[in-house]
Amino acid sequence: MVLLRHLSLALSAAAAALGSALFIALNFFYKRRVWSPQAEYCAIKEEEEEREKRQVLVLGLDGAGKSSMLQGLTPGEPAARRGRCRPTRGFNFMSLNVPACQLDFLEIGGGEDLRRYWSDYLRKTHVLVYVVDSSDRSRLPLAKAELHRLLRAEPQLPVVVLGNKQDKPDAASVSELHEALSLGPVTQTRKLFLLAAQLGSDGPLRNSCRGLDTFQDILLQLV
Repeated sequence: MVLLRHLSLALSAAAAALGSALFIALNFFYKRRVWSPQAEYCAIKEEEEEREKRQVLVLGLDGAGKSSMLQGLTPGEPAARRGRCRPTRGFNFMSLNVPACQLDFLEIGGGEDLRRYWSDYLRKTHVLVYVVDSSDRSRLPLAKAELHRLLRAEPQLPVVVLGNKQDKPDAASVSELHEALSLGPVTQTRKLFLLAAQLGSDGPLRNSCRGLDTFQDILLQLV
């Protein structure tokens, strides 16, 4: 009887130990099932937050071609979309992922009623892109005045001036734009680039934008 009692106690202890082990294993397993997705989500979220973002403010008079320029930076956009590109009435936003960072482009319409708000968006901007219609010589004085108003508001902000529509008749050359916009003194106080660009008539928009590959490289240097 004593032997049977000891054997029964031993079996009970073994069963209790086995039950505890199973409980711990199951508890660990279910915890992993519950928390693993959240941990994975947190890891992805942290990775996204660690990716640096740089804001590029795109300004210019109405009709300068700001929206078309942004389309030209978007991979895979068909050329036919240029025909549906309407003047921006308010704001236009686009993000472009590049190896170094994420470029957030904010375009603000160039109508007279919107220009007074331009300077409000300079403070958080890393680079200013100012688009000029090279073919509209009559508006170059106004384009110059608006540009220099922005330059006075942010004395050290890097600037890329994009002379657009170079394929149009009587378009001002880069040297003519440099003089008409009085950019000589500006280069002494900040980083400034003046580029010429035009949109091709066929093929993917990104490949038919002359000067935009260089433009993107310069942006990455400035941000």
